[in-house]
Amino acid sequence: MTRASCFYLVPFALAAGCGGDGPEPCDPTVVGNICTVAGSGESGYDGDDGDALLASMSLPQDTLHGDDGTLYILDWNNHRVRKVGGDGIMRHVAGRGELGGTLDDPANDDFNHPSGMTFDPTRTKLVVAAWHNSKLRTIDLASSAVVDTCGDGRRAYFGDGGPAIGATLDLPASVAYAPNGDLVIMDQANQVIRAIDGNGTIRRIAGECVIDSPPPAGPGPCASGVEPIACPQPGTGRTTCGAVSTCGLPCTPSYGGDDGPALELRMSQPFGQSADPGGRIVFDSAGNLYFADPVNALVRKIDSAGMVTRFAGTAPVDRVPQFGYAGDGGPALSAKLYNPVDLALDNDGTMYVSDVYNHCIRAIAPGGTIRTVAGICGDSGFAGDRGPATAAELKRPYGIEVDGDFLYISDTGNNVIRAVRLR
Repeated sequence: MTRASCFYLVPFALAAGCGGDGPEPCDPTVVGNICTVAGSGESGYDGDDGDALLASMSLPQDTLHGDDGTLYILDWNNHRVRKVGGDGIMRHVAGRGELGGTLDDPANDDFNHPSGMTFDPTRTKLVVAAWHNSKLRTIDLASSAVVDTCGDGRRAYFGDGGPAIGATLDLPASVAYAPNGDLVIMDQANQVIRAIDGNGTIRRIAGECVIDSPPPAGPGPCASGVEPIACPQPGTGRTTCGAVSTCGLPCTPSYGGDDGPALELRMSQPFGQSADPGGRIVFDSAGNLYFADPVNALVRKIDSAGMVTRFAGTAPVDRVPQFGYAGDGGPALSAKLYNPVDLALDNDGTMYVSDVYNHCIRAIAPGGTIRTVAGICGDSGFAGDRGPATAAELKRPYGIEVDGDFLYISDTGNNVIRAVRLR
């Protein structure tokens, strides 16, 4: 069923199809209301150069607003970047949907499931986490030219201490610029966070790629009294609890390191052939880094001194995640989440979290109290446009963004972008 709600708000003012016998307009002046701003709800690829509300998308992952109000959209399963301008028209930006940029065709400028994006410091280019390309790729918004920024296209872990362009990533899920100018990457399947400095050198800044004890002893931490040993190839960034022959195995997701240094933390990002896009990162103005740790059902914080703490979610017990939905109205540290993925920080200090498998968006106030701001946690569907966001239904909302007075939601499972008036 086609789902469209006209949204009279710059940059969506007087969107095409909103007059006459079109769908009932969605009033954005009401605080707390939710409106669809892009996508028909039909899964597919259609609608470029037409009304954004009639366009088809396939599992959109994230949005980003330009200074001129242009809304950029990662159309994940269409392997494209698209945009909606002030005229309400959907347009193509980059990607042809041909799963390009592989080792066999490194010059190909296509995207394979792009999952995160940010503007470069000039705000004239988009830096995109090209997830299944295992690269970062940069789009010049004036010329539409696409160039590789980091990664050689292999899915492995290599390159710390060397040039980022020759490094190897494994499912980079998210990118963000730190206050010091470093480009920071959630290197999802490698279970680490890495950074590229102004000289183009890449290094690990958080997390450990540990290959835990193989069966029958594992998976799990190294046996008592056994320290992980470094894998022999320089720049691999891996350690192993077993023999060096295990160094080719994937990095093992785990949990550990809270209240300690970031370089010693363990995280649990999705990995494997059926993995979801993993946790995203955001910085506050003080230089603290926050990241979603989806399989551990947590949001965690790395302060500017490099120390790790839990920010939201109940800590795993004996490394068993405490998935679920609970805690609204109380401390975020006692709440339960279910696959948190994206984070968005408002100017008032509120942190928004996409609680994906709970099908809702939650907010953590500066004082640490958590509440639901969109969706009915635990219910999946599509309903509620033109009404209160907390009475609406969402379906696997992966991406969130705060722009001005609005919270934008990539309602991924419904193939639409929705917006909630915050104030």
